[in-house]
Amino acid sequence: MTFAPLGLDEDATPMQKEMWRIRVNNTIKHEELLEVNLEAMYKVVLSICDPVLKDQVCKHKDYEDIENKQDMLGLLQCIERIMHTNRDDDTNMEYNHVVAITNYYQVQQERFQSLQDYHNQFIADRKV
Repeated sequence: MTFAPLGLDEDATPMQKEMWRIRVNNTIKHEELLEVNLEAMYKVVLSICDPVLKDQVCKHKDYEDIENKQDMLGLLQCIERIMHTNRDDDTNMEYNHVVAITNYYQVQQERFQSLQDYHNQFIADRKV
């Protein structure tokens, strides 16, 4: 994403030229800050992935391109595809996503189940 300042007319006054120069400098600073923030976010998202997910992301066919570009959106799409598909089969991605969310929200504590057992079951279901 780039920010483009408005063009400068040839017959601009010195004040307009100075304002244009300030806008250009601010635009450059914003672009640099955006790039630094996206790279930092890429590293953070990759670092909080568990080892199994990180291994699957590294084995993804587009990972090398994503890694070279430090593409944050590409990384998130890759993670989403891994989380909601059956390996390489994308045909049922929407259905798998709905089933996963439905199962997540239908977890209930059974009548004689201890709180710790329920918590462990909830954490296990969340990881799946």
